[in-house]
Amino acid sequence: MAKKISFASFNLYNLQEAGKKVRSKVVPNALYDKKIAWTRKMLIDLDADVIAFQELWSRKCLDKVFRVEALSGYQLVYITQSFTNPWYGIAVAVAVRTPWKVKYKKLYKKFPFKKIVKLDENDDEDDEFNLSIDQFSRTVINLTLENPTSNKIPDIDVFAAHLKSKLPASAKNVTSKHRNTIGSAISTIRRTAEAAALRWILTNRMKYTNKPTVLLGDLNDDPRSNTLALITEQPSLTPSSTGRDTALYSALKLQQLRSFRDVFYTHEFNRLKDTLDHILVSEEFFESSNKSVWRHLETRIWNDFLEDDSPHTSDHGIIKAIFQLS
Repeated sequence: MAKKISFASFNLYNLQEAGKKVRSKVVPNALYDKKIAWTRKMLIDLDADVIAFQELWSRKCLDKVFRVEALSGYQLVYITQSFTNPWYGIAVAVAVRTPWKVKYKKLYKKFPFKKIVKLDENDDEDDEFNLSIDQFSRTVINLTLENPTSNKIPDIDVFAAHLKSKLPASAKNVTSKHRNTIGSAISTIRRTAEAAALRWILTNRMKYTNKPTVLLGDLNDDPRSNTLALITEQPSLTPSSTGRDTALYSALKLQQLRSFRDVFYTHEFNRLKDTLDHILVSEEFFESSNKSVWRHLETRIWNDFLEDDSPHTSDHGIIKAIFQLS
């Protein structure tokens, strides 16, 4: 019986086939080969049971990465399983290692709502707000995992997500001097709407249940952001805290409770170190909760390569969390 389980999030930094384009630039053969080799090495070192990937342009790339004996125990899950029906642009994917198996799969592209509307309450503080938005920029994968080695191990719900980045979106009908400002605002609003939609879906799946739930991915915001506050519901996280039904707990915060450190980062831009990649877990992974099933052992980040800024590596650190059956 597997008494431990580990989760990881790995941004592949535009993993695309050689000879094909990534945003108008053709991927050279030499760069592709280096990227495949580096990704494979990192996965072997990572040694995680469940891995969520972001920025995958073709399933053929990840299939090639895993085509070695050391990684033969994984099942790969994509937003489409057909070679004849490929997706366009970047996508998430998930790798699941035996003995864990995929029991259920669901894809979320459409939001559970089509508009966000705020009426004017005539309180002299704010006015009407009407945002039309009905889908995620990148499809969310939801898996239910089972462990057939023991009926004492409960199923685990896993969500793999990649929310809208902070890069300015293309803005129409805006003068060039204001285009970046409006584009950044659009990206922020979209990411916030995606966070709200994801929280809606999570609440529907988690409320009044005792199913362990994990959200993995590049959420493109730091742990103290409004985006993460929406997704996690900001549960109290101290040694004396107890669990909450639909809340999510950051694996990095669980590590900080153990180590009293706050120096973790998974991304660096303009010398600013930040944490954009997350492992968020339900109270079933929070040992202070009376619904705890798993106990946090360790959270680790691989980020040494960020300083090198090599095109065949990643521009994000890789995060992994390990839990033990209580």
